[in-house]
Amino acid sequence: MKTRFSRWATPTLALALAGFVLLGTAPKAHAVLTLMANETDGAMASLLVVDNGPGDLNPAIGTITLGDTITPIIFGDFTVLGSVSTSNSPGNNILSKVESNSLAVTNTTGTPHTIILKISDTGFTKPSPPLLGASAGGTFNIALDSNMQPLAPNVNGNTAHAQAFADFTNTLFGTGLSVQDYTFTTDALGLTTATYSNIVPNSILGSSTTPYSMTVMLTFTVAGNNVLSSRSDTITATLGVVPEPATMAMAFSALPLVGFAAWRKRRQSA
Repeated sequence: MKTRFSRWATPTLALALAGFVLLGTAPKAHAVLTLMANETDGAMASLLVVDNGPGDLNPAIGTITLGDTITPIIFGDFTVLGSVSTSNSPGNNILSKVESNSLAVTNTTGTPHTIILKISDTGFTKPSPPLLGASAGGTFNIALDSNMQPLAPNVNGNTAHAQAFADFTNTLFGTGLSVQDYTFTTDALGLTTATYSNIVPNSILGSSTTPYSMTVMLTFTVAGNNVLSSRSDTITATLGVVPEPATMAMAFSALPLVGFAAWRKRRQSA
């Protein structure tokens, strides 16, 4: 059995989604994990799922599960063998994150098609201030037919643009602070598989303003009869360190002495 999400969704799902979003308007900020996907060409499919809303197969709070290997999703020109997105908002002092993974996304046509995928959650109050990092990875493969024969000669024409953001206005899908901006293309002639991986360590200090949102975003093009498999996109936050007021005062009080020492050295060497 397959679940189909296309330009014209089933009436029940279409009516349910209408309660969450009007096309052309951005969802308002709320502390509910949200997934949004749009195929920007071809079938022009759209999908929006909130935690425990229509389409989410996982009743756990903070987890969105779409399809699996037994019940794949038909999304426009793609077949998706399962997708899992998680968030632990409002977070904790050790590690907070928004993460999304999918087993395989197959372009079932002979021409390239592009998807913009966004996963976001709001209401993070810990860690504060956050020290932010991100990662992205996946593998482009050639799809196989029922006889395990390749349906394309190579993986040329695939791209992945991975982004991650923290937003201290606590806006769903907010882009206030860029944490990751990474692009990969499969431009090497003749390859039958190509893997990308990018890691931004927890090194970008965010604001101590809370609450805040975190978002991962992937814009990817899958060539005709190709597959994006083992996709993973994550943004993480650990506790950053802000100098205590007394420490900062000591540092600033030493500046005049440093300046005097430099002036005296220049005068003695004159």
